[in-house]
Amino acid sequence: MPELTMQQTLLLAQKGNERIREEFIQNHKPFILKISSAICKRYLSWGHDDELSIALVAFNEAIDSYKPDDRASFYGFAKTVITRRLIDYFRKESKHQVLSLTPLESDNNLYDYDSEASFQLYKEETQKSDFAETVKNYTLVLAEYGILLEDLVQVSPRHRDSKATLWKVAQELCAHPNLLQYLTDNKLLPLKELELLTGVKRKVLERGRKYLIATVLILSDPEFRPLKSFTCIDPIT
Repeated sequence: MPELTMQQTLLLAQKGNERIREEFIQNHKPFILKISSAICKRYLSWGHDDELSIALVAFNEAIDSYKPDDRASFYGFAKTVITRRLIDYFRKESKHQVLSLTPLESDNNLYDYDSEASFQLYKEETQKSDFAETVKNYTLVLAEYGILLEDLVQVSPRHRDSKATLWKVAQELCAHPNLLQYLTDNKLLPLKELELLTGVKRKVLERGRKYLIATVLILSDPEFRPLKSFTCIDPIT
């Protein structure tokens, strides 16, 4: 019998295969122990620490509520669920937060809420991580043109009209593959061609060089488009 993939195993467990679920949990006890000990900042041991029992329940919940269609890593999601459960436990133990349920709030409703909240939290953390990686990559590309990320605030035109003008120049450059290729190959703006194409004076283009390049990089690469507002190049800012 071929070895099951992670997603196949989780799907079988979710459909009620208790043997598969138990084997999966047992095989991941080292993972649960590592995550829990890191959160508690001390080594935990099975059969002695309540935190591991809570983490085990949380891992079991993660199996049930994981949604592979969202393309999120199960391990990252399970870590988020375990973290939330342990934080709730710490709060209760220290009496910082008392959880009270109204008669309408059943255990199942609470479970569903926590599962959805945990998955949402994980997706948000993943998005933050992706954004940080995008910023890192953008910074590296800017450096190839002799531009620092910190430069963008200073070089962004102060006047709306000036910014709009350079924005249109950047759009024109992106609309002409030969000019974009020149910029990519030479790490220089095709100033003569841009002046002829847009009617914007060479001095203006030279003065707005960093802003133009930073804008073109974002407009021409889908990976960098989420950075538009972050880098102060958006013409409406």
